[in-house]
Amino acid sequence: MARVASTVGTTMGAAAAENGTVAAVPLSSRRRAMMLALSAALLLGDVYLHNPRGSNNKLNEQNNNVQNNNRLFDSQNNNAGGYQVGDRCDPVCQGAGGLNPGSTEYNRSLPGAAQGQMYFYEGSVLELEWTNQHGCGSKQGNVECEIVIQYMCNDGAGPYSSPTLRDGLEFSRVDGTAGGPQGQAPSAGRANESQRGLHESLAWYEDCKARERNKGLYIADQNLGGGRDRATNTRQDRGAPAQNNDNDREGLECPEERDYFPYWHPTPWRDIAVLTDDLRRCDFYQAASQNVRDYGNCCDPAVLAESGHCRQLQAADEAGPNNEAACVARGGKWREYGRWDTKPPRCGQTPFSRDNHLGNAAPSAPGTPDADLAASRFVWSIPDDVLDETGADEATCVLRLRYNVSTTDYDGWAGFDGRKTSRTPVDSVFNGGDALISGNEEADFVGFSPMEDPPLGTDLRLELNVNTDQLGRTFQDRSHTFKIKRRPSSGPCASAGIYNLNVRGRRGNIVQVYPSVEYDFVPANLEVSEGECVHFQWTGSDANQGGNDGNGRDKTDRSNLVEVASLGDSRPARQAFASGEPAVASMFVERQAVAWWTHRSDEETEWNYSMAGARTPSLICDDETNNENDVRGCKHINAAPAYFDGGLVQMNRPGTFHYISTRNNDFSNRSQKATLVVRGWRLTLVVAVGVVLAVACLSGVCLLRRHARHHPDGRLARSRLGALLVRCPSLTAMVQRSLACRYPATTALLCLCAALWGVGFRLALERTGAPPSYPYAKGFGMALNVLCNLVFVPVMRNLISWLRTTSAAAFLPVDDTAYFHKLIGALILSAAAGHIACHYSAYSWRATYGAGGSVAGQALGRWDGLSGHLIALFMLLMSLTGLERFRRARFGLPGRRGKVGGYSIFSHVHKLWVLVLALLWFHSRSFWKFSLFPTLLLVLDKCIALRAKKPVVLVRAHSPTKDVLALTLRLSSGRRFKFKAGQYVFLQCGEVSSEWHPFSVSSSAEDNHTFSLHIRCRADMDWTFALSQALLQQDLVTVAPAVSDVEGGPRPSIRTKRLMSLSDDDLTRAVEASPAIPAPLGGVPVGRSCGPSLCVDGPYGSSSEEVFHYEVLLLVAAGIGVTPFASILKTLARQAQTNRLETPLKRCSFFWICRDEREFQSFKDVLVDILADTALANIFELNTYITGEVDLKAVTADASYNQFAGKPDWGRVGRALGESFPASDVGVFVCGPSALSNQLSAMCRTLTPPRRRERRNYGAAADEKSVYAEPRKGKFVFHKEHF
Repeated sequence: MARVASTVGTTMGAAAAENGTVAAVPLSSRRRAMMLALSAALLLGDVYLHNPRGSNNKLNEQNNNVQNNNRLFDSQNNNAGGYQVGDRCDPVCQGAGGLNPGSTEYNRSLPGAAQGQMYFYEGSVLELEWTNQHGCGSKQGNVECEIVIQYMCNDGAGPYSSPTLRDGLEFSRVDGTAGGPQGQAPSAGRANESQRGLHESLAWYEDCKARERNKGLYIADQNLGGGRDRATNTRQDRGAPAQNNDNDREGLECPEERDYFPYWHPTPWRDIAVLTDDLRRCDFYQAASQNVRDYGNCCDPAVLAESGHCRQLQAADEAGPNNEAACVARGGKWREYGRWDTKPPRCGQTPFSRDNHLGNAAPSAPGTPDADLAASRFVWSIPDDVLDETGADEATCVLRLRYNVSTTDYDGWAGFDGRKTSRTPVDSVFNGGDALISGNEEADFVGFSPMEDPPLGTDLRLELNVNTDQLGRTFQDRSHTFKIKRRPSSGPCASAGIYNLNVRGRRGNIVQVYPSVEYDFVPANLEVSEGECVHFQWTGSDANQGGNDGNGRDKTDRSNLVEVASLGDSRPARQAFASGEPAVASMFVERQAVAWWTHRSDEETEWNYSMAGARTPSLICDDETNNENDVRGCKHINAAPAYFDGGLVQMNRPGTFHYISTRNNDFSNRSQKATLVVRGWRLTLVVAVGVVLAVACLSGVCLLRRHARHHPDGRLARSRLGALLVRCPSLTAMVQRSLACRYPATTALLCLCAALWGVGFRLALERTGAPPSYPYAKGFGMALNVLCNLVFVPVMRNLISWLRTTSAAAFLPVDDTAYFHKLIGALILSAAAGHIACHYSAYSWRATYGAGGSVAGQALGRWDGLSGHLIALFMLLMSLTGLERFRRARFGLPGRRGKVGGYSIFSHVHKLWVLVLALLWFHSRSFWKFSLFPTLLLVLDKCIALRAKKPVVLVRAHSPTKDVLALTLRLSSGRRFKFKAGQYVFLQCGEVSSEWHPFSVSSSAEDNHTFSLHIRCRADMDWTFALSQALLQQDLVTVAPAVSDVEGGPRPSIRTKRLMSLSDDDLTRAVEASPAIPAPLGGVPVGRSCGPSLCVDGPYGSSSEEVFHYEVLLLVAAGIGVTPFASILKTLARQAQTNRLETPLKRCSFFWICRDEREFQSFKDVLVDILADTALANIFELNTYITGEVDLKAVTADASYNQFAGKPDWGRVGRALGESFPASDVGVFVCGPSALSNQLSAMCRTLTPPRRRERRNYGAAADEKSVYAEPRKGKFVFHKEHF
């Protein structure tokens, strides 16, 4: 069973019933009506709509008070509120009209009277503004408040559309009430009389009058008996019995629908927004809106069959059914219809305002400067589907704003949204004698009696000032009719954003107009972007009460717009197009500025301004008159109509512009000033596009030049463009020096973050009621949406390895994945800090202005806040443990012997990424849109990684030096392990831990079955040292046989040269020949997986793979960093021997830097074997450097490679290579510490100077002549090994 609840109305509740209908009898406890809490006092909570002009049932009476408060609807407001309908007489709707009207009495018969109707374009932005008396906002503890904003149009859509929606011309109770004279039954003829206003249709009222009221609602002790059983009878509006209830009707309004929301039958109103004190109700409001769902009605089958229209089934002596069961029992046709098929209403926080006050509320419009206070506001985007039903170019509409106030004495929502579930929701069970509060109830509420000693002669009772038909109350105001028009199909505003700029208020001082307001522009602070359009339009009346304070002709509303230099000025500023100084730049072009200044915009105006600003007096104006009632007093704007339409103006001049109305800006009496900010973006866009294009061009030049250099026989290299790219010194120098060639990805990433922040900020500006810091928070949030997905890309090893094989590797940073992973992580932390700070600022703002609870409650009391804090905590932990200093440290943990390495902690903490990603999906409603594809890609990468993990057999494990572990492995499947020289794998040993650690493959890619790893395993390295202990359980002994073992000979020591020089092929053959040879004590049997279980994951690519693309190589290794180059050197040597090199190799200079002599032992024979081939000795140059203490007596000179003590002079080394091979690029590859990498990177930059010709003078005789030397053509390209 579905509940249908409500919050707007006298109780602002609605009954729950099966299938969304209501019962005609008191509902059971399972089907009780839901209601908002009622107040315990009389609530005078009037609401007044100021923009668009709210009528409060006024038309054109020359009086501050409404003369017929039943004309169109029941407002429950003070009769002094509201604004007269707009006029459009030229120049005034008074007396005889024309230039000599004489009397100031309003003349409704003149052309243009009551015709000053506003219009708004589809999709344009309109700021609604209102004041409510009894307070609002969640921090307003005196009341609970709900505001519902709706509109209705004559577009022919919906079941009760009124095709002749109009304001009318008469306001009397006899000739002006909608449907016919007050006290008489309405008729179709009278409903169509043009002098009567009309909102709801006659069919709507007749069906309401015929339908039984919802008897499951709470009505307290109000008597709705005696025939008061129709939907025209409610607790707030009891009305008369059914036989004569037309005496109390308010136009053609349905009282039950007016008092409750959402209503349980189809209505002619479309929902715009629901503002509530409790945002937990938003899901319900949006789901129950008629915008998105149908509601049921009991149809008369005869009428339905004849006309196809559903009219309420009724009988002469009883009310018609209001629910499906009763409808079917009475022979009716239950039909559900009325859905508007449009967006659900926007739901937001009610703006804070204090009670017993009709002044300003807390800021509710984003972007307002200094968080200024203003009237309650809501920014409405005029819907673009209103005209779809008829295909017409315009529709007449009316706006309705309903305001409910109640207290918490009774909780109508108990059990519905989880609040106060111990309390019983109030419904019809508490009606009549069971009412919890009765009218003017008297009792000893405090509990003093009985008091007998001493006798006081009183029972100390109190009387409550209570009228139960006003316990919880709904007020409303409606605008005068307006039109919605199609956007222009052509012109500069056809596709640009449109903002409406209007004028609110009416003639009189603050006392005379109260509870309406004096003149002001709406919005007072308007911000638009360059190229967007502003629709300048306002209206006024010529029927204000005589004698009200004001300027210009009595009883008339007039406004104009004149620019000033600042808001503090009252004197208009001289425009830049006029003569004289000083002058200010206008927001308009010249003719538009003149039109606004004079309050005339049409082409037939009699105003005539020259370019110099001199005016030619016309026949209309009398510049000398000081009579403010003279229509010819143009300086008082008397000759202009009350309605003004300046049309659409595209704002093409960025800046901040201030303006006033010279007629109404009366300083100490009233102020009519405003500001328009035009945010410039075109120049910024041009600069940004220029920068992007420049970077793209430079990057393209880099890529093309690289392609031409690496493919000298290609089409590009042979073309003129290729020759220019390769040989032109100045162009090459420019490219090499540019930022695009060195850090294009970093620059692109930072630009992306800035663009995302701007997009998020701009989109958030459209939200109504948001704190000032909200758009900034959303800007950071938009950047986080992308960054939190992008951070996974650099660590998708399979994806990166695949990208290395594509042309994308030329411009993607596939060699710096670790750097970009860290960079993105740093950007995430920065954006998250900004996001959190802005949200806390918003929490503080809401707590201050009563739009929310405490800061802590807002931050942690909602899922998005709690999940956000968890995400931030986990990300911070991952970032801190990812620092290099942390990873290299060791920590003692409670309850654990020894210390734990920082890398182990880092590895385990980083697994929180799974939880972080899951939290992000549920933290933000829009995150999934950004994360769906990256998450699928991440899952695919992980699935591929699962297949890449393979168990391996330990063939040999030995320790060539004290701190190095050498492993020879082969796949358990017996298949060949395929890899490229320079690649790396991840190794796992189950007996040590579940961690995976990366190591470079040190064997040649040409080997058949086995591959080798060399691992540093010092005692301070927790995982690798534990691995060495697991694999080498006793002293350093061999676990693999030599060839003599197979033959039955003695088993030599690991330290013998014979074993060191044993080739992988020989070893494999030995393993296959004797798979069960017993190992020495503590060793592992050869070829048998009875020791620790090992698995590898990979291989994965690295920057070292690029070595095969260079003719000249400089390979630099430090310590154990020799492992990738051992594989590379052996592979290059074998390819050179068989003439299979990808690029002809001219020189390969290898530099190995170690602390002592012992570190050379593990690869010394490999190096010597390469030089054993005379042909290879001319290509390969091997250099070893010992940086630590050297015992010269123990050093044995070896002529096969160069031996040095100390550190290399990289400048000398680089210059020697450059001079030997001036036309070739030199690939510089390094695997070692950061200090060594920085030195080699600096060398590459130094030896690759800008392309310029060097001037050389040869003595005094050569002063007039110079010889230019051409520098080397090749460059040094730096590559750093990263894991």
